[in-house]
Amino acid sequence: MKFFLLISGLALANPDFVNVEEGQPAPISGKILTNEALSEIISQHEREVKQCKIDAEFNFKEFEANQQLSYDLLSARYESEVKMYQIMVEARDAQIKKDKKRDVWQRWATYGAFMLGVGTTVAVTYSVNQTVN
Repeated sequence: MKFFLLISGLALANPDFVNVEEGQPAPISGKILTNEALSEIISQHEREVKQCKIDAEFNFKEFEANQQLSYDLLSARYESEVKMYQIMVEARDAQIKKDKKRDVWQRWATYGAFMLGVGTTVAVTYSVNQTVN
């Protein structure tokens, strides 16, 4: 009768474990662990949980570091390309200014040559007219 009361109490309480003293019959069939073995299992489980947390933390930090490295590389590439294009634009602007100055000199040289030609033509025509008269 005591056995049935013990079993019914266990069935209602649904515990994870039951303490059994040496010589006392076990209320269930299965494996029986000593307190030392149980504490070893629990401590092993706690170590594994801590190791999993450490591994997860390490993996996260590694991922974070890789992402930061990728960001830094892209940022450096972006900044270098911006600088390169700024230098190219500055060089183009300097060339445009140089060409513009050269164009002014060429224009004045063209005007001067035209005026020289006109002057020469007028002088030749005038001298021809003077000799004919």
